[in-house]
Amino acid sequence: MEQNVVETAPASGSRLAEHYARALLECHSGYDLFRLLKQMTLDMGFRYFLVVRFPLAGETNLGDLSLLSNLPAELVQAYDQADLLRSSPILEKLQDSTRPVEWEADDINATRKPEAVEAAERLYADFGIRAGICFSVHDTEDRRGAISFSGDRPACSMDEQLFLSWICNQVFERATFFAYEEGTTKPQLSARELECLGWTAAGKTSSEIAVILDLSEHTVNHYLTGCCQKLSAANRAHAVAKGIRLGLI
Repeated sequence: MEQNVVETAPASGSRLAEHYARALLECHSGYDLFRLLKQMTLDMGFRYFLVVRFPLAGETNLGDLSLLSNLPAELVQAYDQADLLRSSPILEKLQDSTRPVEWEADDINATRKPEAVEAAERLYADFGIRAGICFSVHDTEDRRGAISFSGDRPACSMDEQLFLSWICNQVFERATFFAYEEGTTKPQLSARELECLGWTAAGKTSSEIAVILDLSEHTVNHYLTGCCQKLSAANRAHAVAKGIRLGLI
């Protein structure tokens, strides 16, 4: 059963913490939480956020682990095609410690396995990711994960780290509730939504799907937006991952 429990906010940055604590209680779906995280990310001066669960044995794709994210689908697909999760120094640090991991792209990518360095550096540069910070999180069911924020802003102050460290565990608790407890029943997607999602899973763009299904690109985007909302997915890659997990495609 969902619990509307918000832990006491940290003394530093209490006004910001109280604002987001109240806002979290008003999130009734994964899509609501996505919009809140997107706004918080912008307020903090970052570009991207990512909420993931820790991988189980044999899981090597970031797209499969993502619970919520505003990372571009192209970035996630390229990341997984380059098999970069296997050599992620950030994930390795988070699994060994509960302390936040603050990083700069050049430094962190240089510590990857030699064969992964070039692909990682090119991908981070293409999407304007110069630095970030990651937090190890867990929920009341002892499920572990991580939440990261990235972009090109300067390093976080201690007050910002305290606020983010506190809010991230609250966010993860909500994210796992929406992903697991509410995700036990399959959402009802229309035939057209399933078609569009299926072709997206096959790697087709909106314009390509429009030609295949004899629809306008605007209509295809409308169907895919509906898929994201019904699946409480942050983006198309996340919707595809959830659709596959639920046996919809």
